[in-house]
Amino acid sequence: MARFRLTTRSRIASLVAALLVAPAVHASTVSNIGAQFHDGQTFVTWDNLPGTGWLYHVYTSSAPLTDAAALENALEIAQVGDASAVDSRLTSLLGQQVTYRIAEDQPPLAATRGLLVNTATVGALTFYAVIAERIGYGEDRRLVRGQNATLEPSWERVQRPKPVWQRTLLSPRGEDYVLWTSNMSTPLFPAMCNAPGRAYHVGVIRGAPGGALVLNGHGRGGSFFNSLFGTGAPGEWALSIDDYIPTGDYASFYFGYEVNYDLYQPYNFPRTEGGLVSDYTEERVLYLLDWADREMPHDANRVYATGASMGGSFAFFLAWHHPDRIAGALVAIPKLCLGHRPDVNIGLRESLDRMWGSPDLDLPTTVGLRVFQWMDGRELARIRRHRGAAPVVGFCGLNDTSVGWEEKVAYFQAMEANYSGGTWFWDERDHYTPHAQTEWAPMMGMQQLYKFRSDRSYPAFSHASQNGNYGTGDPATADPIGSINGYLDWDENALSEDWLRWDVTLRTRAMTTRDGVIGAPPSATVDVTPRRLQRFIVAQNVNYRYEVRRVPDNALLQSGMATPDQDAVLTIPQVNVLDTGVRLIVYPSGTAGVTPSLAARNQPQLALSRNPVHGEASLTIEWPGEGDGLVELYDMQGRRVRTEFRGATSGWIERTFRTEGLAPGLYVLSARQGAAKTTRRVTVLQ
Repeated sequence: MARFRLTTRSRIASLVAALLVAPAVHASTVSNIGAQFHDGQTFVTWDNLPGTGWLYHVYTSSAPLTDAAALENALEIAQVGDASAVDSRLTSLLGQQVTYRIAEDQPPLAATRGLLVNTATVGALTFYAVIAERIGYGEDRRLVRGQNATLEPSWERVQRPKPVWQRTLLSPRGEDYVLWTSNMSTPLFPAMCNAPGRAYHVGVIRGAPGGALVLNGHGRGGSFFNSLFGTGAPGEWALSIDDYIPTGDYASFYFGYEVNYDLYQPYNFPRTEGGLVSDYTEERVLYLLDWADREMPHDANRVYATGASMGGSFAFFLAWHHPDRIAGALVAIPKLCLGHRPDVNIGLRESLDRMWGSPDLDLPTTVGLRVFQWMDGRELARIRRHRGAAPVVGFCGLNDTSVGWEEKVAYFQAMEANYSGGTWFWDERDHYTPHAQTEWAPMMGMQQLYKFRSDRSYPAFSHASQNGNYGTGDPATADPIGSINGYLDWDENALSEDWLRWDVTLRTRAMTTRDGVIGAPPSATVDVTPRRLQRFIVAQNVNYRYEVRRVPDNALLQSGMATPDQDAVLTIPQVNVLDTGVRLIVYPSGTAGVTPSLAARNQPQLALSRNPVHGEASLTIEWPGEGDGLVELYDMQGRRVRTEFRGATSGWIERTFRTEGLAPGLYVLSARQGAAKTTRRVTVLQ
């Protein structure tokens, strides 16, 4: 167990004890120190001293550590307990003691070894030393090179650390990997914890080249064992990511916690003022996804997120936070609005207050938004209105008092008001009803996610005439079994998209419950919003014509004009959908200001969801090819104000453009990729 620091009182007590009983600790020198560097991390090991109650201080230095005086110029990077080679997380899950493996081709460490994993933040030659302290008796600061201080330095480089394979699991079946994290960021490895050298597990199911990748989250208080599975499709890869906090709060809802949250206290006090919430866990999720992109030859356009309970929240928020990387999400009994009050689960509310502060504080986060904006579906539907989410299919319970029904109604209302789309089902289940015993069990098949791809647009449905009644928030006011957009479907193989035309086949569908099949309605009406557009251009102040044609005979059923709203969201109102199918066709009524010229297609394209901008807007950049891209903001005197984006690019990306810190007035956005460059004026309002 790694510790970042001792309290001042503990340090004073240790110093006093050392002065009083110094002769008693002269035999407390560790031995057999080793320092093995690979993949950006140094794995420091040593033989622990006999007995328990030891604390080991790990030091680094650029100069040889030869004696106690050398420690004055060394840096103490961590403190670990006397069972640091023991994998306590897996030991508790398996019911038998297991230890860490520090390299795939090496055996697990002996339980008597000590371990600290240090992530290199600079390239350097580094010496290590380990000093032992008996709690309450002070440190033995003697150094013996080759025994408790390394003889030779480790040649450390800033590299991208890799999860280290630990073992093959039989129940559940899969491969167990451990990623050691750091509290210090590098250009290749973000901080994923507020303490150094903490280990986190990820379970892997290996698939075949070109297979989809499924990211699974587990419930609060559970483990990655509970979510180590896929949809069952051939060739599929799966990652089950462990979210574990060794406190009474159990887990971070796959997001993170306040930077001063103490992982070594059973319970933290709720924050009453100030603070910053860091996305430590979400950074780890994304880092593992990047690792999968590099190491697992899956189809990057078929990455799906699933889970139940807290794992359902994991999938839901991934769909909202990273719709460019998540093709679709299937969620069961999730918490959707973590800032919602009143909260039916008082214990969960208290836990969130300890990790994040209360909704009244609504602390800032390292992602830019406030914590209860980033982790609340109502706020995301509003703030991310232009961008939208990856498609979400969700299942909820009217009688679920662990996560609550009233917050679902609040999200449904925001979802419909902002044309977010999604398909949702509810019945009379509670949080612990087995899925197979719920009314909508036949509709919960995970392979329905294969309908979605991150490189393909889709129709988001809103205000459908066949929706059930979800009531006012009181379960008694809702239909006992119902759905939102459940009766609507679209043909993913018949969707067509070009610069000036978007069309899709829509139809109503039958649904199956445990009590039987509910037939497809002969017709329904629904608002349709093209989402995740790849090529089709939606421009403000341009009218778009739409046609609705019956599939069997191409007869024109509807036609009209629609105009994008202030967030550049284009919605076709109340499309008449038939069980036999209709074809919805959308195109601009005129091409002035819409048609991309050949020259423009060879230049970066910049689009803002709103201009003028007050607060923030979605900034979309489409790059003409692959290569390094740069987006900068200049004032009208040609002075660079800030860099909006820098990095490798291809296709299109989306960023959040924020006006915080900018004076009102005119600015120029410049996007460059190689010799290709384009600019766009931006008006900032206060």
